[in-house]
Amino acid sequence: MTFRPLMSDFSAAEKEARALLRSLQRRDLAAAGRYAAFDAFDVSPTRLADAQYLVARRYGFKSWAALKSCLTRPE
Repeated sequence: MTFRPLMSDFSAAEKEARALLRSLQRRDLAAAGRYAAFDAFDVSPTRLADAQYLVARRYGFKSWAALKSCLTRPE
């Protein structure tokens, strides 16, 4: 049995990362707060890679690459 995160679709992870980036660029502190518990970070990341990292950490992965690998490999 392989571990699958709550999110089973990589495109959903990509959308979540892009939405998070837009929220953080608007300085939406509520959005930042939802992710702060998963990793200490500067509240104003400006790169998509930063948002991707936070999404990966939220789902228990050490990196975006690890999340992508899990969600895109065949079951």
